[in-house]
Amino acid sequence: MKLLVENRFALLGLVVVALAALFGVASALGAIDAGAGGGVAEAPEVVEVESATRICPVPRGDDRESELAAFAPGGQQESGTLAVAENSGDADRLGTAEELGEPWGEDTTEIDRQSVIRAEGAFASGLEASQITLGEEEPHATEVRCVEPSVSTWFTAPGGEALQGTQLLLANVDEDPATVSVDIYAPDGPVLAEKTRGISIDPHQDEEISLTDLVEDTESVAVHVRSNKGRVAASLFAERTDSGQDWVPPTTEPAKRHVVPGVPEGGGARRLVVAAPEDEPVTVNARAFTPEGEVEDANLDDLNVPPSASATMSLEGPLQGRPGTVVVESDRPVVAGVTMERDDGDDTSYTAAAAPLEGPMSTTAVVPANPEGTESRLVLGAPERDVSVVVTAFDEDGAQGESQTVDIEAGHTRVAEVASPEEAHALTVRVPEDSPPVYGARELTRNSDDGAATTTVPLRPAPSEVALPAVSDSLTSAVP
Repeated sequence: MKLLVENRFALLGLVVVALAALFGVASALGAIDAGAGGGVAEAPEVVEVESATRICPVPRGDDRESELAAFAPGGQQESGTLAVAENSGDADRLGTAEELGEPWGEDTTEIDRQSVIRAEGAFASGLEASQITLGEEEPHATEVRCVEPSVSTWFTAPGGEALQGTQLLLANVDEDPATVSVDIYAPDGPVLAEKTRGISIDPHQDEEISLTDLVEDTESVAVHVRSNKGRVAASLFAERTDSGQDWVPPTTEPAKRHVVPGVPEGGGARRLVVAAPEDEPVTVNARAFTPEGEVEDANLDDLNVPPSASATMSLEGPLQGRPGTVVVESDRPVVAGVTMERDDGDDTSYTAAAAPLEGPMSTTAVVPANPEGTESRLVLGAPERDVSVVVTAFDEDGAQGESQTVDIEAGHTRVAEVASPEEAHALTVRVPEDSPPVYGARELTRNSDDGAATTTVPLRPAPSEVALPAVSDSLTSAVP
């Protein structure tokens, strides 16, 4: 027994000696590097994006045509690959891009699994992809951005008795199983259901969860898909009528300030949806910016949101049919988005808080080409300072067209018409490297003899380069 105790003390002594030696080496290295910057890299290393994965949900609706569209302006790399396949480990490719810098598309009308885009090299640099579905006869249009797998995704969505369906689509594109839970925040507080807890998704499998019965008695909700294990791609589809269907874009993570771009002009309901995920009440104030400047309206002030709940604010009075950019400010973190309906209630659209285009790394957004028979407009907002945005078109052969400069006055929203789809354009939207924040959305409209349908997707930065974090010579750098 005495020998064992002595050995234990001897082992402790060895540990102390080893740690002292380790700290001594770290101190010596720190002293050596101090003259060249205090032991910390002077600046993060900037590297070009080399790979990207995007997941597109299964198209919805009968008698409709869907097309997946992608575009990557490319960077300094000279080669790469881009291919799309159904979400299966051994699935055959649905299509492959052939030439760098050309807008690319693939018919996805008949697919019955979520599709996965995998890009390498130059095809990954600045990649953006979306899936657009149009009615063959009826005035129907939806667009959904193909998203990256994530461990956390937020949505703000409509509810109500008029809602025919709310479907959450999940995809696991990795080699390991994933487990997620879905949190729902309604005006009366959290909505609890067994089917939203501990959802297991096998590798290369899709899951569809109906939330209709959980949200049909509520005016609006926030939906949080959070991963307990692995990561998933999440998409949310809301259906009010046969023509009033659309995808709900993801919104940014909870914060005290958000900007929701791309509220389109026109009559009909415009509602700001906010949710407070914490166990404390929240006060929310909104600011609305139109082509005429900031709106002064007391109805934008002091929205009270209960703990772990959602609430709505009417925007149709303040906006008066004008396009807008909405800034949301609160005393505690919230999530935010806007739901929109036409006067007749048949057509619906959604937009959500998004990250800005700004310098120095997030200067470019990419807009994939829209199908023939549709029109695009860019709704751009500059809440803080004057900004100039350069919009450039790329034709079906990748040839760069004439650039258009769009000047946006501080505190205003500007609507920019873009080239017709008969010319098969993809677009880049760029701001200078020293630019203040700019927020925007692509508004796509399908016109027909029976009416019009509009869908909105917020613009998001599509970086060609990313900054790797600086590394210091600390103990945490040496020991996990």
